[in-house]
Amino acid sequence: MPNEPSAAAQSAPFLWGVSTSGYQHEGGYNQAGQPQNNWASWEQQGRVECAGAAAEFWTRYEADFQRCQQLGLTAFRLSIEWARVQPTQQAQADPSPPFDQQALDAYSDILAACRHRGLEPLVTLHHFTHPAWLGTDAWLCASTVDAYLTYVITAVSHINQRLIEVHQLAPIGWYITLNEPNILVTNTYFKGDFPADSWGLSPALQAYNHLLCAHVRAYNAIHDLYEQAGWTAPRVSLNTYCSDLYWSEKVLWDLLSSRQREIPIEGLVPYIRQQAAHWEKTLATSGLAFRRDLPYRIGRLLRRGANWFAKKRFSLTVLEDFLEILAASPRSQVFDYLALDYYDPFFAHSIRFPTLSDLEGAPTWRSWVISNFSSKWWDWRHLPEGLFFFCQTYAQAFDQPILIAENGMALRRSRNSGVITQRTDGLHRSQFLREHIEQVRRLQQVNIPLLGYFHWSLVDNYEWGSYTPRFGLLSLDFEQGAERLTIDPLGDCPSQTYAALIENLS
Repeated sequence: MPNEPSAAAQSAPFLWGVSTSGYQHEGGYNQAGQPQNNWASWEQQGRVECAGAAAEFWTRYEADFQRCQQLGLTAFRLSIEWARVQPTQQAQADPSPPFDQQALDAYSDILAACRHRGLEPLVTLHHFTHPAWLGTDAWLCASTVDAYLTYVITAVSHINQRLIEVHQLAPIGWYITLNEPNILVTNTYFKGDFPADSWGLSPALQAYNHLLCAHVRAYNAIHDLYEQAGWTAPRVSLNTYCSDLYWSEKVLWDLLSSRQREIPIEGLVPYIRQQAAHWEKTLATSGLAFRRDLPYRIGRLLRRGANWFAKKRFSLTVLEDFLEILAASPRSQVFDYLALDYYDPFFAHSIRFPTLSDLEGAPTWRSWVISNFSSKWWDWRHLPEGLFFFCQTYAQAFDQPILIAENGMALRRSRNSGVITQRTDGLHRSQFLREHIEQVRRLQQVNIPLLGYFHWSLVDNYEWGSYTPRFGLLSLDFEQGAERLTIDPLGDCPSQTYAALIENLS
């Protein structure tokens, strides 16, 4: 039976947007005299490309917002960068430095400009990066949760007060506390793609414990601030990278909703295992059409092993801090919507056979092995029906509205050569947009409470150590600067395609 959308979902205008992040788009990090984040040491050691000016969003935001308005967009996701608002010029641990009032003012002014262009801001408070003064493995320390909460309260209070008093605008209405904690943990402590001094299961679980603590505390702190000020309640959540491996993603939402569902602590482990088994049955009856080639079959075997290992090792012991904070939360519900990022979520697609031209450097030997034999951004397989499956299944499982916080595809174009490589599936971004937004239309037809769709990203950007993956509706030739190009090197014009699709569905 189709879901009946909630009254809030029915009354709220649908958000058509794009997603960005500070470190990947703004520019101005990790060089001399600039704010230093946890990627500074890798940049300075040459282990990754320097982010440099990135897409120059910090100075081009007015024009970017104007372009979004012209395309018919109604929302824009951006992040407040902790390293910019509480900076240090040193790439090593320091006592907690003061907040930069000018940076906080600047973010408030950016959000005001966003609103003036008719774009509803969706504000991410932590998009993978943290200030260098916290150390590389910050999320292994309980003190990071306290530091994060201080940052959240300071930033949210200051920025909203300025929006109200200087710009005569309403406070921020939408928040994401933490971007893709499942990818942050995986890429840091298993794959070695993100900076870390530790690796393996134990630090990964410890990081999850602290990240979930941080979300619950931030969720309550933001709602408390709004209640005390008499402001309209915001919508606060985190977002996850969709994964068909239960223990990589859905388990996080089940843990966060366990108190609301009145699952007792002594029954939580059986409950989680029951949910994992139900998820496998749901996947088996999904009817999704996979290309069952040899890499897929190898990936299926690896997925089976990962499932077995995770089920065997799952324990509440490493989550004691989170469970205590959840039990003490003044609110049993600790997310107001589900924010999902849909790319290629199927574990069986993670294996590829590289060619010589694919072999690239990597910051660690572990990440070199994994990156050269696992699918890269431009290898991610195209299965738009999976977007419908995840959104429908999660909406029914959690009885909460869904926000598609990221969805996109990558082309391959190195910064230096400028040569773009056609994807092996021949896919262009306009085709990708048509087929995924068709799934948005299907979701709306069956009354799934869908709040919005955000494409990653507005422009080509710095993609975690590399400029080679290209996700932009607007292309950039980074060797020539940061001018926004409507037509990509394959002759496609995806921004206009997106605009036409929005107009047809509005």
